Amino acid sequence: MRNKGFSLIEMLLVLGLSLLVFLAAFEFFGITRSLFFKLKDAEEDNLAVQAALDKLRIDLLRAGFGLELAIRAGVVEGIAAGGSLVILSQEARYALAGDCSSGETRVTLEKTSGLSAGGRVCLADEEKAERHIIAALEGNTVVLSEPLENSFDAPAAQLLLLEEVTYFLDERTAVLRRKVNASPAQPLLDNAGLFEFSYLKEDNLVRVKLADKKNMEKAHELSVFPKNLGLILP
Repeated sequence: MRNKGFSLIEMLLVLGLSLLVFLAAFEFFGITRSLFFKLKDAEEDNLAVQAALDKLRIDLLRAGFGLELAIRAGVVEGIAAGGSLVILSQEARYALAGDCSSGETRVTLEKTSGLSAGGRVCLADEEKAERHIIAALEGNTVVLSEPLENSFDAPAAQLLLLEEVTYFLDERTAVLRRKVNASPAQPLLDNAGLFEFSYLKEDNLVRVKLADKKNMEKAHELSVFPKNLGLILP
């Protein structure tokens, strides 16, 4: 008795079914792979926004640090929310080596390490304060770009080096940038579609809303109470 094998039609049917299963599995793999990378990109975008907000939170918590005398005198603000978000704090503090009088442009310090031409500084004591820009350094003497309006006594006064951090959205490139003093602005978040902020001075509360262009409907929000300003402002 001759063994019966598969007919050509049966083999074609099996081959066709196998091909359908393979194509379905390949399509499922493609959909799964696409979904995986889509979720991965969304998570990376989410982490990038959170990292930018964390950096912003750190800077906001420093707002007003070391500037009690200057803020109370009304010559600086810890936070300015206009076209850009500007955060001001003390970078360094210097003791005067001698008295200086109004009309002078030279202030002698005990040390000048960390200072350079173009730096923004503030002279302050318990009663008054004024802002200036450093024109040059001559040893331990700081040469100001404009004469002093007031006189300052060495034991009571101090010179503060200001740190000004500016956040702004570059709409042309859709990049959120962070700028420190006169240094070039550095990219903090690419593909940023939304950057809104407000400062309620009476409540000492900063609110920030930030979103990626791909996820405009899911904006991240940040609320910060700048503790240094809370201790200074009435």
